[in-house]
Amino acid sequence: MRIKAVTPKKASASIEVEFLDDGHRVATVPSTRLKARWSDVEAYDAQQADWERIADVELDSAEDRAVGTVYTALIPDEVAELDWRPVENATIVKDRAKLAEILRVPVDEVLAGAQWFTTDDAMMVSPAGSLMIAEAACRAHPDTILEHVNEGEEEARHKCKHGGPHPFRKGEQTSPEWEYRWYREHVRAEHELLRQWCGHRAVATHERLNAAEAENHRLDVLVVQLIKALDLAGETRQAERFAEEHEADRITPYTIRPVVDRPLHASEIPVHEVRVYRHRHWG
Repeated sequence: MRIKAVTPKKASASIEVEFLDDGHRVATVPSTRLKARWSDVEAYDAQQADWERIADVELDSAEDRAVGTVYTALIPDEVAELDWRPVENATIVKDRAKLAEILRVPVDEVLAGAQWFTTDDAMMVSPAGSLMIAEAACRAHPDTILEHVNEGEEEARHKCKHGGPHPFRKGEQTSPEWEYRWYREHVRAEHELLRQWCGHRAVATHERLNAAEAENHRLDVLVVQLIKALDLAGETRQAERFAEEHEADRITPYTIRPVVDRPLHASEIPVHEVRVYRHRHWG
């Protein structure tokens, strides 16, 4: 085709073109229809073929939200980010070395079964590859993702009892029934998928740790209440002793690990002089 006239508009332009292989037919098309010059048509067609090749799967709503959650929590935009045009949920990998550091495995190993192609300054990965990247990131950093899931579950539990602000109608409140239906249809599927990506062992360990911390907090509050009750009952010295022991003998991550020190030389051992006074008994 040949361009015969260009009419500028606010955001684009209107192009009058002549189709040389169609009886010199003349038509007016928007500027977005003209993708490349004829001399660049082979490169343009090759790029379009690459985009069609990586459009391998369409993520469902749970996968879509789960991938977005992982990328937001673990992968900075300067390393990799999701892209929606022209392929929805494709990934633009900008720094393969840093992405490998985040995933703790080589990027090529993660994407062994995925479709991708490279451009001048980035690597375009298919939606299936985006799922693989998200799952690998969850395996590498399960605690961060599981903490996010727990926070979401706590928020959902509160809303399923009391309702909450309507996500689509400003100023309106939802009912507990509406929130529970929303949770079952949207939230739960995402959370279960994220737990699956983190792995059963990571989930079990995280839940055991949370349970241990919650039980420790419960007992800590109970001990404080007992010490206060002992003080009010007149056993002040006993209460002070228990309070001091309770605080001084806490087991923390800094004290749970045994520390192995080297033996000290005799010259390094501090000497404390102690004077002993004895009364003489005269016979």
